[in-house]
Amino acid sequence: MMLPSQIEVTRNGSRSVLTACRSVAPLKLLNPAAQGDYCAVVLSSYGGGMVEGDATTLRVRCGEGAALYLGTQAFTKVYKSPRGLPCKQIINGEVEAGGLAVVLPDPVVPYAQSVFEQEQSWHLGADSCLVLADSHTAGRMAFGEHFGYTSYRSDITVHTAERPVLLERYYSEPEILSPAYTGAFGAYNVVFNIFVAGNSARFSCLVESLSQSLAPLLKSSENSLLLSFASPRPDLFVIRSLAENVECLHPLYTALRDAIAHPNVLGADPLARKY
Repeated sequence: MMLPSQIEVTRNGSRSVLTACRSVAPLKLLNPAAQGDYCAVVLSSYGGGMVEGDATTLRVRCGEGAALYLGTQAFTKVYKSPRGLPCKQIINGEVEAGGLAVVLPDPVVPYAQSVFEQEQSWHLGADSCLVLADSHTAGRMAFGEHFGYTSYRSDITVHTAERPVLLERYYSEPEILSPAYTGAFGAYNVVFNIFVAGNSARFSCLVESLSQSLAPLLKSSENSLLLSFASPRPDLFVIRSLAENVECLHPLYTALRDAIAHPNVLGADPLARKY
C-alpha cells in the first residue's frame, strides 16, 4: 500500500518550521520561505493537473503552538475522464493545541467530462484555529466549457475535541440537474466558501476583522459578487459567495488577506507574492 504524502509543522522558538515532509506523486510539496514566523507549504503537481484515476492523500499535522499556511501553486486543473474514473483528493489534518492552519487553495477548474472527488477531515485541539477555503469554477469558460464536467463532489468535516462543528456536503452532476438554475449558481460561474473554526483569540480576531470588512460588501450595488456570512455557532464562522468570474472575488480576497495578516493571526500576508 502506497504511503500518503505528509506535512508536519513544529513550533521552534518563535518560528514554525517544516519538520517532516513526504511527497508522493502526482502530488508535489514545496516549502517556500515565509514572510513571517509561520511555515508555508505549497501544493503542486508533476503533470500540471489531475488526470483520470489520479488519487492523492495528504496528512497534515500542525503541532502545538505552530502556524501553517497551506496553499497551491496555481488553479487545480482536473482533466477529462473518458472512462469515468474519478480524480480523488483526500486531506486528513490535525491542528494541535494553540495551533493555526490557514488553508487557502486556488479554485479547482473541472474540465469538460471530468470527475472530481474531494474529502477533507480536520481535527482541532484546544485554543486552535483553522481557516479553510473551498472553491471551484464552472470550467474552462474561455474555451466555451460551462458546467461541462461529469460530476464534482466535495466533503468537508471539521471536529473539535467535543464534537463536529462543520459537516459540508457538496455534489454536482450537471447532466442530472444543471447548476445554472436559479437557487444554485444562476448566472454565476464561481463558488468560493470560507470556513473559520476554532475557540481561540485568533478565531475571535478573524471573525471581527472579516465581519467588519465584509459588511459594506453586502450593501454594494455590484451584482458580480453575491456574498453572505454568518456564525451558525460560537466556534464557526462561514462565508459563502458566488461570482461571475475569479476576478470578481477580489474584494473578498482583500478582506481575507487583511484578516490573516493581522499581528494576532499569521502576522504577514502569504498571498502577497502571488497577487
